[in-house]
Amino acid sequence: MSNLFFNVLNFDFPKENLTFYFSLEDFEFANRLHRSCFPINIEEIFPNILSTNTDFIYTSFDFEVEGLESLEIDFTTENENLIKRFYKRKLKYYFQKVAKQIIHVGYIDEIQVWLKSNAGATELYNYYEKFSIRIQLKTVSNCGELLITYDGKSKFLKQNIIKALNICPPDKISKVLYDGKIFSYDKFTELVEPDKLIAFPVISKYLADILNIEAEEIIKGNRYTKYLKYINGFITKFIWFKEFTDIFPLHTNQLLKVPSTSISIIADHSNDLAFKDGKKGRYPNREFRTLKPYANSPYNKIHIFFIYHTDDVAVKNTLKSYFQNGLKFYRGLNDYTGLFTFINDSLELQFNNKSNPIPELEKHFANNNFDNTQCKYFAFYLTPFTKEETLHQKEKIYVKVKEFLLKRDIPCQSIEPQNVIDAGDEYIWSLTNMSVAILAKLKGIPWKLHVEPQDELIVGVGAFKQIQDNVRYVGAAFSFSNTGHFNSFDYFQQHQTDVLAGSIEHSIREFATINGLPKRIVIHFYKRLSVKELIPIEKALQDLELPKPIPIFIISINKTESNDIVAFDTSWKDLMPNSGTYISIGNKKYLLFNNSRHNNYHNAKDGFPFPVKLAIDCNVKEHLSDVKTIHQLVNQVYQFSRMYWKSLSQQNLPVTIKYPEMVAQIAPHFDGESIPKFGKDNLWFL
Repeated sequence: MSNLFFNVLNFDFPKENLTFYFSLEDFEFANRLHRSCFPINIEEIFPNILSTNTDFIYTSFDFEVEGLESLEIDFTTENENLIKRFYKRKLKYYFQKVAKQIIHVGYIDEIQVWLKSNAGATELYNYYEKFSIRIQLKTVSNCGELLITYDGKSKFLKQNIIKALNICPPDKISKVLYDGKIFSYDKFTELVEPDKLIAFPVISKYLADILNIEAEEIIKGNRYTKYLKYINGFITKFIWFKEFTDIFPLHTNQLLKVPSTSISIIADHSNDLAFKDGKKGRYPNREFRTLKPYANSPYNKIHIFFIYHTDDVAVKNTLKSYFQNGLKFYRGLNDYTGLFTFINDSLELQFNNKSNPIPELEKHFANNNFDNTQCKYFAFYLTPFTKEETLHQKEKIYVKVKEFLLKRDIPCQSIEPQNVIDAGDEYIWSLTNMSVAILAKLKGIPWKLHVEPQDELIVGVGAFKQIQDNVRYVGAAFSFSNTGHFNSFDYFQQHQTDVLAGSIEHSIREFATINGLPKRIVIHFYKRLSVKELIPIEKALQDLELPKPIPIFIISINKTESNDIVAFDTSWKDLMPNSGTYISIGNKKYLLFNNSRHNNYHNAKDGFPFPVKLAIDCNVKEHLSDVKTIHQLVNQVYQFSRMYWKSLSQQNLPVTIKYPEMVAQIAPHFDGESIPKFGKDNLWFL
């Protein structure tokens, strides 16, 4: 078994009960407690308080104050919310008063410490490294836990808030450094006569753009080794000291070892994929060109044409040669994918207006006969803008081109000309990835999961937040069979949960019409569904009037960010646990390691992704106690990450989440309110 460790330190609760002090009235330096934090025996000192409308009481915790009511607290059985608040106060005191560091008070159980770093500072801003300490109680062990994370870097403007407001609107300022603490902008403005001369804003993306400050570089390479180095350095610098261990009696200064009973392994055969004639493979990046696609495109008369700017004639000719004649081992699009394509030069469009090629496209289509009844058309659009330039455009030109073509039932592949020029012969890897995506856009099946079909429906719901308008869009009801076969999808915005419910209901009806009622429904969701969001889904399922209850599993799937629990494999030099390892972290939550490390073989070029975090729920609660069922569900998430057809490389998120997110990045920029009908059962967004 691998030697796995969490980014967690264990500490013991007090050996004897402590006395806390409470009041119904506010007092100087009081800590206000919501009723969710009330002690379990609060009615011993305030009779009948739980049956009244009292939402808050006040406490000094273990500091005796005259006139307050005392109550003994047993840390092993007490309300965990109260204990977390107590320890959070202790953390705040230690780092602010003893260690004299800048802190940001986070959620109910978290303190974030901001350490000034001279490295990278400029005349315009200071750098800060951020670390969080979160209180957990008996989550992955049987005692108190300190979850320590490295949260990356932030920049603070050296100019104060007064000068910042001369160039940046207040709604674009998120946080402010003031008096040794980090405040949200709104909380700062609520302070009584704050000294604005010594208040400094965090540099937001908006402020960075105004000041031409480059975005913080994302950690590349092996995140595991870098994060563990940061975390161990923080422990050495601040944690393993008497002043700290007097508050938190640590078991050891070593991170918590993952209990072997919490570790499970995905079955090895779950890596198997089915290619042409059912041949088995595992590594599309090495095997696709020999094993060939599982199913060919239904179209056998495919006309390809190029849309490109006048500056990119040479690149167009290079690409045409690549797709027809090949490059190195890539022997052309038709040979690699089994497609039947013809590059039709008479249909190509060479446009002049970089900023808006749509009028020229409209004229081009009016002057040419695109007869979809005779053949299938496919377009290559050479976008004259780089990905970075596109990010800063209010009008996403390549999206407008995609929408124009989609309305005419024509899928499209966007290509950046500069990438073709810069890559040279190495562009072969882009060609192989693109070819698989092109096959899928033309309704071929590059590969599928090597599993027996089951009577179950899998629905994926994802999201993407548009930074410009701060609206979270949701791509929803991506419907799949258990083999990974894509059926169809719908799209809507976040507030339209009734549409989501209707989409799921429609998917079930469609499945039942063809296959009969599914034995179970599995919903992969990009976050935890709230009770409010569940209501329309449950109602839609009730409206189906199913003859018997069908188990509905909801699996929340989240990327593990830097400020979350991870695990390190200290038996391997690069620390990343083997792919297929999953760890129970309590309350039907799991860490799933989904990467390209298999039996200690790993190519560093494939990256070092952090695990995904799963939370599993079900409308029939007894199913959650079935170990075999839980294993099947985690296994399915793992397998669906292998069904990504935009690249030959393995992903760490399942397509049930990635595909909706991809749609939600593009569709909000369409002029129409909905996706054209042709796009509902087509993977045009790859």
